[in-house]
Amino acid sequence: MSGQRSSSGQNIPLLDDTTDEEDDEVFVNENKNYDAKYSDYYKFIANSKAIRPICIAEDVDFENMSFVERGGWWLGTILKLLSIIVLSVRTDRLSDTTYLSHHWLHYGGMLVFALAAWSPQVIDTLGSFGMVQEGMFKMSHTLAFSICAFGLFYYILAISFFFKCLGPWMREKLGTDKTLRFWEYFVSLAWQIQTLGFWVLTITPPMLEEELKIVPTWLTTSVGIFLLVVGIGSKMGAIYGTGYNTYYWYDMVTDIPNAYFVEVGIYKVIGSPTYTLGRGTSFGAALHYRSVPMLVAGVLDLLLINLFNKFVEQPSVERMYTKPSQTPAYRNTHLDI
Repeated sequence: MSGQRSSSGQNIPLLDDTTDEEDDEVFVNENKNYDAKYSDYYKFIANSKAIRPICIAEDVDFENMSFVERGGWWLGTILKLLSIIVLSVRTDRLSDTTYLSHHWLHYGGMLVFALAAWSPQVIDTLGSFGMVQEGMFKMSHTLAFSICAFGLFYYILAISFFFKCLGPWMREKLGTDKTLRFWEYFVSLAWQIQTLGFWVLTITPPMLEEELKIVPTWLTTSVGIFLLVVGIGSKMGAIYGTGYNTYYWYDMVTDIPNAYFVEVGIYKVIGSPTYTLGRGTSFGAALHYRSVPMLVAGVLDLLLINLFNKFVEQPSVERMYTKPSQTPAYRNTHLDI
């Protein structure tokens, strides 16, 4: 239930394709091309004029793929997107051997941290199936509510502080590459704290059981699962359309624009899918667990992330992508996929 970026489609001009002269400096394919120029992925990003790829399928040659190859690509992509959303870590890099060969320690630390943060939830789930002792984790309402509130506000305040103060200072004093490295751990910590804040609400004593008996369990379970699917699907659609880097705010972290924006898939329907429909995961979990506190937390999360979008992200997007000096270079880019 962590709150990654919306990558919202904006009603603003869009970056034009780069010229041949600029192509050397533009990040085109994160799996292979950067190794020819830098052994450090983060320095390559820091020295790029624009960030690519955008849409995940940008460099994929579907026309020359067999049916089986195409099916394998889609299956692998779906698993990557799902694991990124659940674990809040760049699992797509597990298949990027060039990146891993240079940054295995940096990435390995993030992966271990994410798995460790998820371990209490995994153990608790295994207890529900009788695979370990059930009910190993229990918490009072007061403590759980306090942890959840801390997680919700810490996440929003932490990333807002980074984009407004810490990030610009680090880019100037330490360099963009080191700032990006730090950010990947910084935002992972914020996401995991927020996720744990939601989870602790599931290990408290039940509330309002008698009052909720008038609502059939099958109804809350069915609607809850539907909202979970909508929420996860919306986030997957957002990542597919705007890329892994955009989902992790790379443009805002580095102050380097994306090469262009696209209107693809879910963005043809809604502009900020993970800040709106993507929040279905929180509400779906609340209905599934029949948890009023989690429902309240979901509403608060929805409010906070949209306040962040309005007062932090949108001003950054407008500053970066509507500079008068860049206006002639923009164009609309539409991909029908």
